[in-house]
Formats: sequence, structure tokens, C-alpha cells
Amino acid sequence: MTRTTAPTPNQAGRWIIPRFGPPSVLEWQTWSSLPTPGQAEALVRIMVAGEVIALGDDAHSKGLKIGDRVASMCMIGAHATHIVSPVADLLKLESTDDAIKICALPLNYMTACGMLNRSEAKLSPGSSILIGSAAGGVGTAIAQLVDAFDMNIHMIGTCSISKFDYVKSLGITPVDRHDPDLANTVRALTTEGAGVNVAYDAVGSPASLLRSHKALKAETGRLVCIGVMGHIAEDGNGMLSDLSADQLLAQTFERMSYWGVEREYYRETRDLWVKDFCKIVEKVREGKLDPVISKLWKLEDAVQANQMLVDGKGVMGKMLYVVDGEFSEKS
Repeated sequence: MTRTTAPTPNQAGRWIIPRFGPPSVLEWQTWSSLPTPGQAEALVRIMVAGEVIALGDDAHSKGLKIGDRVASMCMIGAHATHIVSPVADLLKLESTDDAIKICALPLNYMTACGMLNRSEAKLSPGSSILIGSAAGGVGTAIAQLVDAFDMNIHMIGTCSISKFDYVKSLGITPVDRHDPDLANTVRALTTEGAGVNVAYDAVGSPASLLRSHKALKAETGRLVCIGVMGHIAEDGNGMLSDLSADQLLAQTFERMSYWGVEREYYRETRDLWVKDFCKIVEKVREGKLDPVISKLWKLEDAVQANQMLVDGKGVMGKMLYVVDGEFSEKS
């Protein structure tokens, strides 16, 4: 990972999505002046780890000051140079924290943390899990958290053959995602061929869910789905189904549940989310967790970055945007 010192872009702004489509539909929108934070809000440059540069009238009483480093769980709006955020949503960091590493945590690593510890699937030492898309950002995070917190879990993961070495380096036993007999291949890697205790599926298509479900331990194994990417056309121009999101989520197998980091974890159990986030940050500070960041992009290259995610080639771990190279170099 090479850190850039070039400021990018040279004018405040954000990427917007004007219509449903592939990454090429993204449009850059500039601001003539920066937004002004409201009463209990802060203006932050660079999310989801950044620096407070302005505060609303009531925000000063919340323990923040200009120049503080903060992190946040920002689901919408982070493709921007600046963002106005409620102070209550900001988590103050230490001046010595590496902003690049911390920036990887709120979405990917907290998603992984919730899947392992807060979803309906309960894991105990000695359990076995199947990680779909193991080389990606969330798959990598799952493996690193299992190691950092000494969870003693047997990990099996699907990926392309070209990514086997990387997945092995994470402590995961790789399985070819194109294996026509994937379920039985996975079962053969478990104790007495019984299957895994939990399977995590990020694709969400009927075919993918069925393969994952067949790899489960009979009667007790659980399937946790965290996405519906399988229902989006390959070119990104539309959905393959006319069903609403709620209708898609209603299509479940026995012992299967959908889980989302924002709703079930961040919004509904905020105090628990913050507690878990602080534990993970502490692991980074102790050197027991070093988030894998495979590539840093300039914010101006958002179209290419998102296209790389669509293609999947070369994506191993987390990718991040650098909005201000000087800020990232301070880490």
C-alpha cells in the first residue's frame, strides 16, 4: 500500500448517483462554499475517518473541538470531501491513531464483528464457518477478527483460484468458488464431514444461498446472508427481479436469516456497536490487528474504483479513498 501526498480533488464536492446503473453513472458535483453545520453538528473532512473543521453552536459542549480526529459509521454520503454529521454519530480518536487503518473499521470490520458476535448465529470455540467471497473486504475482516480475538474458529472460504494464496495467508482454507460440488467439498473439510456451523453469504442469489445452505451442519447449522448482490444485473443497469427489497429478504431457507450492520447493529443497538468498535480500535493500537488495505484511491478516481469492485479482479481486502494526502501522511 502506497500513501499519496497529493491533495485530491482540488475543490470541495461529492460524487452523486443520478440514476441506477454501473459505476459510469457517477457524477462529480462541486460546492461553491462548504456546508454550515447545524446546532449539534460538525463539519468533517474525509470520512469515515477524518478531521473536524467546523462545529455548530451546541456541538462544543459534546466534547469535540476543531482539529479533533473522528470516525463514523457513514452509510450514505462518504464519497465526498466533506460531510456534515451529527456530533452524536462521531467517535473521537487519539491523535496518534492511524486514520487510514481506522477508516477501514466502521463498515467492513464492524460488519464482520456483528456477523461473528451479534447475529442469530452463535459461535463457540471449535466452531467451523464458511465465508463467501473470502478475499473481499468483509471476508478479510472476518478472518482478521477471528485471529485478533483468539476465537479458535475453523475457517473455510470461497474465492477464485488466483486468490488462494492470499486467503491461506489469512488462516482460511480456500475453496474454488466455481466448484460444481462446492457443498460437498466444504463438508469434506469439516469434522466427520458434518458441515459447517455457520455459512456467511454476501451474494444472496437463490443459487448461492442453496450452495451455502447445503454446506451446513444438519439441523443446527445456520445461514447468514448480508447482501443481495446476486439480484443485480452484471452490467449494473437494473435488478434481475421485480421484487422489492423486503420481498427479497422474505425469501429464506430453514435456519437462515438476513443481517445488516446499520439497522440491526448500529441503529438498534448503538451502545453495543460503540463498545465493540472501541474493542477493535484497541486491537489496532496494540498491534494485534492490522487491517488489510489493498489499494488507496484518489477520490477523483471513484468510477474506476467502483468498477474494480464490480469486476472483482485484484480485490483483496479493503480499498479506501484518500481525500487529503497530507492528512493521511500524518497517520
